[in-house]
Amino acid sequence: MIALAAALLLQASAPADVKTLDVWITDSKGLAVRGLVPEEAAVVENGVARNVTHLEEDRRPLRVAVVVDSSGPMASFYRLHLVDPIVHLLNQLPEGSRFAVWTTGDRPQKIADWSDDVAAASRALKRTAPQGGNTVLDAIVEASADLKQKEGERSVVVVVSGVGIGFTNWERRQVVEKARPGGATFMVVQFEETGEPTQAAGEQVTRLDYDYVFDNLTRQTGGVREISMSAMGVPRALESVAQALKATYRLSYTTVPDLKERKVEVKVARPGVKVRTGPIRP
Repeated sequence: MIALAAALLLQASAPADVKTLDVWITDSKGLAVRGLVPEEAAVVENGVARNVTHLEEDRRPLRVAVVVDSSGPMASFYRLHLVDPIVHLLNQLPEGSRFAVWTTGDRPQKIADWSDDVAAASRALKRTAPQGGNTVLDAIVEASADLKQKEGERSVVVVVSGVGIGFTNWERRQVVEKARPGGATFMVVQFEETGEPTQAAGEQVTRLDYDYVFDNLTRQTGGVREISMSAMGVPRALESVAQALKATYRLSYTTVPDLKERKVEVKVARPGVKVRTGPIRP
């Protein structure tokens, strides 16, 4: 007890440091919560209450890389259950957003370059013919590198993928390591469609590879991982992603420097809300 009291006293007397993190706040129906003020939020770090100094909705320009599974097994429902929901998502992005769209059939391909032209992206998606194996892991690496987040912007990678036969040039840990440095938040819609086996070049992707990459990228960046039993659940799942993109806040709090580990929990004084937190920044 004496050692604990001494540690707390030393921590309290240390010079204040300010940390910032992204926070996504949605209500019990999955809708974005708007208009929060600092007095409604509380931060607990390593079991110690911290003082919230700043909380505001994140209005920085948004760049979104969309990666969609266009492999051969998607042929029977690609246009019916994937294309229209993705177009609907693009139409819901905050004003001023820019996006690019990648497909994954046979090889990663950027079919719509950076712009705010939803109609052009829709045409490109509808022209795409599903084929080959799913190269979504390679597409994640390429889309993340292409994102090129700039100062004063926020960036997101949205992945829509089944878990059928796939191929990659990277080991699953390498995919996570190469995708993370770009600073993007990952939002994944994963559905349980597998389809018929398709031949393609490269190392075969297993279900463990999909789960490892999707789970680590969303968890480490504070993102969303929506899992559906079939492609029919994609529209609802993408609506959750759209709401999350509207629910982003930037929160700052005072702490002490030089902590080896920071476990942060953010609580909001509104009933039924769900809070997700991103990585802590200086």
